[in-house]
Amino acid sequence: SSPCYSPSSDQRFWSTLRRRVDSLVENRKLVDRSLPAGENCEAVDLTSRLKGDSMLLLRGFDSVAESLSQLSNNLDNALQGAKKLNKPPAISESEAQEISVEAESDDKREQKEEDSQGRGIKRKLVTPEEEESKKYQDTTFKEMDRIKKVKTLAISMAAKASTLARELKLIRSDLGFMQERCALLEEENTKLLLRNVPPDEDDDLVRLQLEALLTEKSRLANENANLTRENRCLHQLVEYHQLTSQDLSASYEDLVRGICLDFDSHSETADRETTTTTTTTPKANLSGFSKSLDQCFSDDDE
Repeated sequence: SSPCYSPSSDQRFWSTLRRRVDSLVENRKLVDRSLPAGENCEAVDLTSRLKGDSMLLLRGFDSVAESLSQLSNNLDNALQGAKKLNKPPAISESEAQEISVEAESDDKREQKEEDSQGRGIKRKLVTPEEEESKKYQDTTFKEMDRIKKVKTLAISMAAKASTLARELKLIRSDLGFMQERCALLEEENTKLLLRNVPPDEDDDLVRLQLEALLTEKSRLANENANLTRENRCLHQLVEYHQLTSQDLSASYEDLVRGICLDFDSHSETADRETTTTTTTTPKANLSGFSKSLDQCFSDDDE
């Protein structure tokens, strides 16, 4: 008997495979819906996505392993059928009955011929032509028996070959489907691997943001340098105004004191003049200090 690949087993295989695919699609949808939204939860989102995708891959590989096991069983059945084809096929009961009936009829006919020939021998002697005809008939009967047996063997071999060809076509279609499924799983795996690596567009955006931050940093550094220079100049102006105000107040007080003092004491006035000359700032120094301030403001403007 040839290996049976019943339609019920075929339906079970495709139904289980369809259930697997449907479960994978539903799990993928549930994982996509359950992903957390928000910019602060990117790490949690990535880990959950990776876990869901890894589970999907594991389930897909499980389905592929199951289908491959079923395919290996089918191949084993086909190999057993091929081995059985090499053996001499067993003749069915109907064929055996036909052969036995034919053999009995041949025996009866031979017995009748022998009886008739025995009766003829009693009546007359057997001629050589009759012996040759008898031998020819025996050989033809034997050849006909061999031809019938060969015919039955050829019919059974053709039936088994047709069943084996159908099974091989089914196995080939299953292999094509499994190859397509493996290609889809490989594409999903590559997509998952590429998800972990940032794409080129993100790299360009990050680079542009870094360049903008560096330019802003340089601009702020220049502004800070300008402000420190202006602050230093303002401090110098304050010191200059403080010095000029002190010189004016000191000279005014000396003038008032010189008017009020006794002019007879010449030595005291001389001493006061020396003190005023030492305390007052020279005009040359004041002009030089103002020039230095003008140079500082010109540098800032530049």
